[in-house]
Amino acid sequence: MILPARLLTPTVLILAVLALPVIAPLRGDDQASPLAPITPESTADLGQINASARGLGGESASGDKVTWESTSEWHDYQHWLDERWSYLDRVRLSAMRSWGNSELGSLRSESRVVFYPFSGPDILYANTLFPDSKVLLMAGLEPVGTMPDLAKLQEQGKLGAYLGQVKTSLFTILAASFFKTKDMKNDFNNELVNGLVPAMAVFLAREGYSIDSLQYVTLSADGTVHPKGESSGAPGVQITYDGGRTVLYFQADLGNDGLKDNPGYVHLMKRLAPGVTYLKAASYLLYEDYFSTIRNSILEDSVGVVEDDSGIPFEYFKSSEWDVTPYGNYTGPIGLFHEHYQNDLASFYAKTPHSPLSFGSGYKFTASVSSLLVAKKKQ
Repeated sequence: MILPARLLTPTVLILAVLALPVIAPLRGDDQASPLAPITPESTADLGQINASARGLGGESASGDKVTWESTSEWHDYQHWLDERWSYLDRVRLSAMRSWGNSELGSLRSESRVVFYPFSGPDILYANTLFPDSKVLLMAGLEPVGTMPDLAKLQEQGKLGAYLGQVKTSLFTILAASFFKTKDMKNDFNNELVNGLVPAMAVFLAREGYSIDSLQYVTLSADGTVHPKGESSGAPGVQITYDGGRTVLYFQADLGNDGLKDNPGYVHLMKRLAPGVTYLKAASYLLYEDYFSTIRNSILEDSVGVVEDDSGIPFEYFKSSEWDVTPYGNYTGPIGLFHEHYQNDLASFYAKTPHSPLSFGSGYKFTASVSSLLVAKKKQ
């Protein structure tokens, strides 16, 4: 995503392995799951992974003795994150939960698969709107990275610097509602934080989830997911949590040229379909002809789309195929994307009764100027 300048005002026992959930097919046919099977390797370091995830989330390590909790660096980080999370919950997440419960019930019941292209590491907002999803499929241009070991970072004298970099990487999504691509190139690709997995761990831990397995994977061209090294394709991570839910993130170019070279993402969508697509702060890429492949896949493989105006242009939701419900106020794009003002969407809002939004989402993250569309495919 191309975004505006930074805002000023974020040893396992065998029995444990056997108890892990088996990923079953998500559709009512006999198709085998395209997801990677849970392996012993993906659960080998769960104690360290969950302790570090809780540390990154500013949460106590739940009885595990970890020395970083006694450091001033971690306490300062915990205080910083607590303050911002409290603000975020008060101004946005609580209202999003209520709105999702009242307005998205029918979509939630139609599919428990969520497609979230152009997501970056943002598990948080997708999970807030779709808390019962079984699979969340994400993608972005940023590297996957690795899960840090906070104990080792402390031993190396790098804990404070690492936590400081995590604070920098989380700043905008905690203050507003999105990651900025320009900043992510630096924030998630440096000698300390080398990809998106740490931020994903923050969101999972902060929302109270334990990680059941974490494995690095590859998305092959046919849309199947394999343990890393067993196939060529887009690099990714597959995390199971909360007793059987799965989130996948792939470093993938979703433009037409990128999908021509490796169509794995759209083929995986097809294998998991039908899903619900969530689009937020998507840089208006789906307005462009060179993103027509992923746009067409979303329209074909989704029973519903929840988006701000930076997602799929309104004109593609044909009235013969989609029921569209507007929320909030359409006030047009921010200045950086002014050329993507939609006259037809403005007219639709003007003539269609619509409820206000009590939260902001996307580039216009203030409730009074924010808008969302909920498009449901007709049966």
